[in-house]
Amino acid sequence: MEKKKNKSVFWGIFIIIMGVLFLFNNLDIFGIFFDGWWTLFIIVPSVAGLFYKEDTVASVIGIIIGVLCFLACQDFISWVMVGKIFVPFLIIIIGLSLILKPDFSRVVKNKSDGKIDYIGIFGGVDEKICDTFKGGSSVAVFGAVKLDLSDAIIKEDVVIECVTIFGGTEIILPDNVMLQTGGVAIFGGTENKYRDKGGKKAPTVYINPVTIFGGVELK
Repeated sequence: MEKKKNKSVFWGIFIIIMGVLFLFNNLDIFGIFFDGWWTLFIIVPSVAGLFYKEDTVASVIGIIIGVLCFLACQDFISWVMVGKIFVPFLIIIIGLSLILKPDFSRVVKNKSDGKIDYIGIFGGVDEKICDTFKGGSSVAVFGAVKLDLSDAIIKEDVVIECVTIFGGTEIILPDNVMLQTGGVAIFGGTENKYRDKGGKKAPTVYINPVTIFGGVELK
């Protein structure tokens, strides 16, 4: 209930701000609109979808389409490139990724209790965990997230959902775990520098990255 209320407040404030800006622009009080301002109606809801843990893939698609449209409005790329190449190609790849993407949640007993979200959007997050870690999510959009788990206590298998769009993510793991990764890389990639040292009976950290125009480093 509280989550729905916070979401309603967010959208209410967003709509009020846009209405006020429209009013000021129409009354010639001042003009704040720029080429491609309308793409905010695509980008902002998609970014909000990541915050409120809605369909991650749909949110990612929305952000990319919004950014591509904005770049076209600013004449950084052509509309022909957006309409005929980027968008269809991107949708096809993401569709395939949904079919091939592993679902690590099925192999982890603890699916929700104690999970923490780390979100860096147009900014940075630098967290060092020194107590019990039970998994969570990392979202970096036009920003960076550094998650230091080198001193974290991991007693059981955990999942880290990792979304990186036009940004970077760095995850430092402790020595006493196993690592398994899957996920999707579109115009980006995941660099795995970690070497398993925990042995077969050690807990496993499952990292499921979605990387688009960005990078993820595991070490």
